[in-house]
Amino acid sequence: MDDKDAKKVMEAVLFASNEVYTAKQLAIVLGNSGIPRVRSLIGELNQEYEQTNRTFRIVKIGDGYQMRTLPIFKTWIQKAEPLKPIRLTQATMETLAVVAYRQPVTRAEVEHLRGVDSSSGLRTLLEHRLIRIVGKDNGPGRALIYGTTRDFLGLFNMQDLRDLPTLEDFDLTVQEPAVAAEAEAG
Repeated sequence: MDDKDAKKVMEAVLFASNEVYTAKQLAIVLGNSGIPRVRSLIGELNQEYEQTNRTFRIVKIGDGYQMRTLPIFKTWIQKAEPLKPIRLTQATMETLAVVAYRQPVTRAEVEHLRGVDSSSGLRTLLEHRLIRIVGKDNGPGRALIYGTTRDFLGLFNMQDLRDLPTLEDFDLTVQEPAVAAEAEAG
């Protein structure tokens, strides 16, 4: 299959699916093409989309690719087809943060960091496919070990876990109102 046809096939597969496809999966779809060829074709497709001012791109999500609409069109998409947002409690978000930053992690480690039972939050995150069981601990009881999923990366528009914000990304300096007012007046 020549590159022109391969791009059409890959575009059709990604367009028709809500799933993330790895380069290896796309290579198989194209008839056992090489992974470097798939990556090159994705780059060419994205260049074509940009040059023709298309409203979507093929984005890297984890170790795979998915067709996504550009973020600037979010408002109109939500008006046309409102999505049911995933609603997570503060406790469940805290649990997700611990898993994301500390993975691979056991329930006991999550609970130690949070100071409370986290079994309900872990169950909710598993149901929403934001975390998964990545293995079992070798210690007594063979505790389950958790990690995040591609759905987690996709939900937060990240290519990989290196995109998680760091402490340096947050302005943690808090000024007292009186101190701030004096600084402005001075």
